[in-house]
Amino acid sequence: MKRRIRIYAIIAGIVFLISGFGKALATADFSHLIIRYGLQTVSWIAVLIIGVEIIVGLLLVFHIRLKETGFTAIVLLTAFTLIYAYGYFFMDMEDCGCFGPVSVLNTSFAFTLTRNAVLFYLLIYVWKNGRRTVSSLTGWKIMFITAVLCAASFISGLTYTGDDMIYFGSRKSQYTGKSVQNSALGDFVSTSKDSTYLVFAFIYSCPHCLNSIENLKQYEASGTVDKVIALSLKDSVGEKFFINTFQPGFTVQTYDPQTLLQLTNSFPTAYYIKNDTVKLEIHGELPCGYVFLRQLRKMR
Repeated sequence: MKRRIRIYAIIAGIVFLISGFGKALATADFSHLIIRYGLQTVSWIAVLIIGVEIIVGLLLVFHIRLKETGFTAIVLLTAFTLIYAYGYFFMDMEDCGCFGPVSVLNTSFAFTLTRNAVLFYLLIYVWKNGRRTVSSLTGWKIMFITAVLCAASFISGLTYTGDDMIYFGSRKSQYTGKSVQNSALGDFVSTSKDSTYLVFAFIYSCPHCLNSIENLKQYEASGTVDKVIALSLKDSVGEKFFINTFQPGFTVQTYDPQTLLQLTNSFPTAYYIKNDTVKLEIHGELPCGYVFLRQLRKMR
């Protein structure tokens, strides 16, 4: 039985570690997933969840306080399963995002429930019999766990703040070359063939978004484009602060998370539209109109 507990704990621990590091590789995406559930004000909890998952995984693998760790893992798994089920049935969210960008592991709803059921069995067994197998927290284990957590924190920090680079028509582009009506943008804007547009998707709490606003205000005023259209998430407090602070000369169309995140989960993102076609996507802070036009000329 002792060997069985150890094996079950290692299997469950590895799953938690893969899940934690998978999310750490795309922390911003995991944070946006939390926003899709309508929890914009606590999206920062993404970093905390990643850390807890990795700690639980390490404790299970090293068989540290298995009874307490097993119970904690059961509570986490129960919460994750219920939240995912709610999103699937009531918010049309098919991707659980359990393993971050490791898409091969983010499978169907039925498979996810089956996998979680197996994990429940393993963890309940570990929890009920955990007292029989207790390993001490020796010095080398403490150093190893600390090193892993530092590495996870570093990766999570990099992927949470996002790139400060500006991507002009890079491989990240989803809609470049597509007509507005044949892309997700058609659900948000209506365009005329004889006009140019800059559609700017942002959220009020994003510092990179706010750093872009003064440049954005100049695009229409300077004639860089004929019209600026801004899209953001519904946030009455953030919207009031935004208007009072920046006094934008453009209107902001607001949407619930489920709707806006169908367009993009990367903020800020700008789309340059000409002849009813998306000519360019810009990911990251928006450059001034002069830099934008200069780069546009280079790409022709």
